[in-house]
Amino acid sequence: MSVRDQIVRILNSSETHRVRFSFTGAEGVVNVTPDLFTTAAASFRSGQIAIVENFSAFGNRDIAQYSAASDTNRNANTLYLGRNQRSSRLFNALIVHEALHAAFDINQVRMPWIDNECAGYIAQAYYARNSGLPRTAYLYGSHAIIAYSIVEGMRSHSDSDVTFFLGALKDNLRNDPLYSSYINDHFAGDGVG
Repeated sequence: MSVRDQIVRILNSSETHRVRFSFTGAEGVVNVTPDLFTTAAASFRSGQIAIVENFSAFGNRDIAQYSAASDTNRNANTLYLGRNQRSSRLFNALIVHEALHAAFDINQVRMPWIDNECAGYIAQAYYARNSGLPRTAYLYGSHAIIAYSIVEGMRSHSDSDVTFFLGALKDNLRNDPLYSSYINDHFAGDGVG
């Protein structure tokens, strides 16, 4: 199976289609519904979103990154994959995270990057939980494990837990050098194709 087929399968899975949540972001409510993943799956299937495998800029790290706009190192509407182990639920959850960024781009959503990244991590954690991946699969203190705590708070309707862990996730993202160049800026989706 090609990685493109695998991504489409992940995005059309029942675990992904049970990802549904909302939270209050910096400039309003952020809503994530299954139709966002269906939209992204269609764009991957049609080839509107390019895929670059074993992207050397990531070294040997398991990472993925969706690029909505061109810059000196990346093309627009492209998913870049590192040397990921592609037969794991961790990989699948990472694809859900990046596909949400793609869906926001496709739908021309404008939002603060901090909310976009929080939504990506929460979607990733929702997929992980839906697929039976335990929170202990993530590193202690990582963005993903904090997002897993947000999901657990959302599922138990504990607004105080969601508020606390959403604040912690935002603080972590703002202090992570990986995100420092853009996390305080705005994302502006411009569609694909």
